[in-house]
Amino acid sequence: MRIGTLLRYGIWAGIVQTAYANRRYYHMTTTWLPHLATNSAALLLPDLYRLVAPAAAPRATSNTGTDTSPLHDEWNTMQSIFTQLVADNPSYVAYVAPLAAGYLLSHPQFNIYKGHMADLRLAGLGLDALPHSSTAFALTALTCDTAAAVRNDHAARGLLAGLFRWGAHHQTLFSGMVLILATAIWEFGEYRIYRHEMAQRGDMSKINMQWSVQDMLSDCASNTIGWAVALAWRTLKQHNQDE
Repeated sequence: MRIGTLLRYGIWAGIVQTAYANRRYYHMTTTWLPHLATNSAALLLPDLYRLVAPAAAPRATSNTGTDTSPLHDEWNTMQSIFTQLVADNPSYVAYVAPLAAGYLLSHPQFNIYKGHMADLRLAGLGLDALPHSSTAFALTALTCDTAAAVRNDHAARGLLAGLFRWGAHHQTLFSGMVLILATAIWEFGEYRIYRHEMAQRGDMSKINMQWSVQDMLSDCASNTIGWAVALAWRTLKQHNQDE
């Protein structure tokens, strides 16, 4: 078994334990279920894909060998992406570990999002800037790597392939758009969970989800830092390869 696979399973075991601890501590489904589901899907995606991919229906082809399905090109592009970056990529764990770390650090025994640890500041940012910026770094790397993989796959065709090929030539804009969308979805989800938990308990000290406008702005700043560092790292890496 690959080291990357063992790391994914080990991190997933930590996620399960953290979810169980938060469930016992807060007695609120919103405290653990969404994070358990999201991290489990991300960490176990290679295994889930390997289960689904062999069972996929064979592509229908005409007598000329041309696929008759209108989704043929999109399906082939998706298969190429998942095979290269998920199923056959021993470094896949690096893409998802930062997201998992963000939830592991919400464990009741060492929660960095509330209490005295949340009050620690460096350049105006709290400890939660570390998982946020590293997750943004990983998402940017994943976005750019996906675009590059599709660009180099000459058999990839269709709208999805065209989008990623465009993204490969406009990595800064493309990865920025993906990060903005992911940040908006994440912050909206946190806001809804925060409102729900506050409606039940009415006391921020008794709920797990911590959200405020200031917290949201700090998250956005942290994400921007992670995005910028990832792009700078990729640029430096490409420059070294070209020399």
